[in-house]
Amino acid sequence: MKTISLVCAVICVAFASVYAEEATNQVASLGTITVEATALSRYRPQTVNGGTFTDLPPEKLPTVVDTLTEDFIREHNPTDLHDLMRYVPGIETGGKSLLIRQPGTFTIRGMGGSEPAFDGVVPIGSGAGLFMDPFLMERVEVVKGPIGSLTGGAGAQQNNSGAGGSVNLYLKGAQLRETARQFQANTSLGKRTWRQRGMIDANEVVAEDVFAMRVISTVDFFSPAYCNQGSQQGAEPRQSYAIAPSFVWSPSESVTFGLKTMFQKTDQPSYIGIPVWRGKPAAGYSWYESSCRKDDRSKYDSIYVNPYVDWQVTDDWLLKFGGAFVFSDWEQTTREPYMANAEAAEFYKTGEWPSGSKYMTSNFSRSNRINRNYNLYARSIYTKDELPGGFSNSFVLQPDFYYRESTSGFGAPVSRYGVTLQDSIGWGWVTLLGGVRCDYFRENQQTAASVNPATRVTTYTHYRHCDETAFSPRGGITIQPFDWLVFFGNLSETVTPTLGYRDADGSRPTDPWRATQYEGGVRVRPAEQLWFSASYYYIGQENTPVAETIDNDIFYRFEGKNKSQGVELSLAGDLTENWTVMAMYAYNRYRDCAAASEVFRRNPNHTLSLSTSYRIDCCDLLRDIVVGGSYRFRSKSFATFRGAFVDENLYFDQSHVFDVNLSMPLTKFGGPEDWILSFGIRNLFGEKYFESARHYYECLVGEPRTFEIGLRASF
Repeated sequence: MKTISLVCAVICVAFASVYAEEATNQVASLGTITVEATALSRYRPQTVNGGTFTDLPPEKLPTVVDTLTEDFIREHNPTDLHDLMRYVPGIETGGKSLLIRQPGTFTIRGMGGSEPAFDGVVPIGSGAGLFMDPFLMERVEVVKGPIGSLTGGAGAQQNNSGAGGSVNLYLKGAQLRETARQFQANTSLGKRTWRQRGMIDANEVVAEDVFAMRVISTVDFFSPAYCNQGSQQGAEPRQSYAIAPSFVWSPSESVTFGLKTMFQKTDQPSYIGIPVWRGKPAAGYSWYESSCRKDDRSKYDSIYVNPYVDWQVTDDWLLKFGGAFVFSDWEQTTREPYMANAEAAEFYKTGEWPSGSKYMTSNFSRSNRINRNYNLYARSIYTKDELPGGFSNSFVLQPDFYYRESTSGFGAPVSRYGVTLQDSIGWGWVTLLGGVRCDYFRENQQTAASVNPATRVTTYTHYRHCDETAFSPRGGITIQPFDWLVFFGNLSETVTPTLGYRDADGSRPTDPWRATQYEGGVRVRPAEQLWFSASYYYIGQENTPVAETIDNDIFYRFEGKNKSQGVELSLAGDLTENWTVMAMYAYNRYRDCAAASEVFRRNPNHTLSLSTSYRIDCCDLLRDIVVGGSYRFRSKSFATFRGAFVDENLYFDQSHVFDVNLSMPLTKFGGPEDWILSFGIRNLFGEKYFESARHYYECLVGEPRTFEIGLRASF
């Protein structure tokens, strides 16, 4: 590790010596804490970082980055990353359960997305997205399209993921600007369900402009609707706790040392969903029911430690050093709605299981897993806005190291050494971006066990270590002839070795999969703080793993080829001083080129999300009251088995989900200043719908109508 850190430092210093100038006393801003009463929520960020590793306004990017701001998160009050991502069209999840193959990951633009990561470089670990409270986040950025050219391919650790994009989390950290404290409590009630949440956020400036500390903590108690009927009736509710202490120390105006940490613990009732048939619950299940037993639980513990250093060497040159350790331990016991293959044909026709057994236990209902992720990186950013001839330049160099190990599950222990090179050159209207990512993978020696379900005989396969390399390029262009008009386009490719798989003959293939994206679009500013964006994309992926069953065991062949194309529209920002909006629409058409049924709606073709917030400013009685709402639409799609089409009767109907909320200062009732009372109704019209699925017999239902009341205080 010491050698890697030294090499990273030497590379950065060597590069900077070409450009080094007189040292300055500037420090990169790490964000702010905003103390507010009923200030209008802001849905559009000033800058984003996940698409280029440099802070740029969203309209300046040659790529698409959808951002959910801290205001948006607070107003919509999601309980985990899965719930938050429902507001971004074009994103799907395989199921909100630890039992799925890659829990907590997402499908973006019809393709597998990379594992969510802190600050774009530190993967959060398997399953963490299902338990991480978004209140801990400053913002969440969704980078669309193959992202391996910036952050590295993820296939060796997370199978064939990373072709669709990435989800980047930015954890709140200590700030030197001011002392601020916030308290929030929410209570939700619905039919057969209730939830209690509490959040505290305290930032303390110990020495002005020198040292500060911050502590964020969340508590969540939740009784889902499926725990109050059927075989799981009487199950203990969810209990989830998180605390995130952080520190920042600035011994000089140009150097900042920081430490972010997070500790999580969750114990919740297990859930894997119910069968679907023609858009409704099948096999005798009701909507809000579970096949799990009363004592089936999912337990999750996690630790995150992230020290970092920011050094503003000159006006134009910023160095960032960081490292992280992520540890997670989870175990689950889950009884699935599982059926024998002999029952399948009859089920496809009638939606009933011939055996008449609603509750059955599969062979995969119990598991325990420990994950450890290690990360080191050094990032050099050199930016010059005034060069001869009217040019500007921004150069990014990042060497990094990543290692993952796991006690069980998919994939193998892998080390990844990588270097990202990226340059952005602007002149007049035009800015060109080019970059390449070079990765060296080493899969460690291991012994893999395989159990034949029919004979219960365990066989062992011994693998020697395996070394592979990959190169992922990217290019982009933005043309801005006017302040209110931007044309953009990009070409990006992610290449990753397919390590950690088995062929039917027992060998381990290493040929890489590759995903290539072509995208073009336009952005228009119809109002001062409002931007409209439209883009068309095409993604082609080759050499992906295809599962096949031989003698009741699962093997993989590498003949997969698929395509995804679509259109995305967005409108984000302020319509007026008192009215903000974020509207997003995604059309996606996925094609499996190797399947008998090439084109089917594995994901909804059409998804739409509309969120708005309006602050009343018309009379004393209503002044400062903020009303808001959201609408989410998903078109019809088909349930699958391992991502493949099964039968025309196994589908999800379209769904329409409405939320409304209202917040007002407590002073209207004679209360103290800086206290806000909020009311909300989630799923206003009680829509019954499926929100995600693992297989067609494991489909997860959206929550019923719930009423929420909350209190937020700043002091």
